[in-house]
Amino acid sequence: MKELSAQPILTSVPPGATVPKDFASVDAECVDDSGDAWLYAERTYAFPGSRQKVVDFYRTTAKAGGWRLQSDPADPDVADTVAGLCFTKGGDGDALMLTVQFTTARQLKIEYDYDAGPEFDSGSGFHVEVGSETDGAKTGCFD
Repeated sequence: MKELSAQPILTSVPPGATVPKDFASVDAECVDDSGDAWLYAERTYAFPGSRQKVVDFYRTTAKAGGWRLQSDPADPDVADTVAGLCFTKGGDGDALMLTVQFTTARQLKIEYDYDAGPEFDSGSGFHVEVGSETDGAKTGCFD
């Protein structure tokens, strides 16, 4: 989890993005509720601009960092500004997955019992997560 938490993409954000109060640190866990353990590290941000600017930023930044964008074959017509983004990196034994998902003040209340401040009144909130299988096995976004 230390390696995941140290991934530079977690702190690479579009200009103007801020860390909401109470989300100052990386949230990292090992989840084992489905039979296969999943390690992840996540950051949450508020952004005063559009979701499209977030999508454009991560398409460029992730690609420059060696991440490969994956498209959902089941929902090819859903816009990235709704579905978010998913990237993969590495091979079997060192595989990582990166997701960028949008969130709202209401979703933060439901998921974290968090009362979002004014930073979520306009613009986009989003989560950036890097995850992997415990053994680094190759994983796909839409498996």
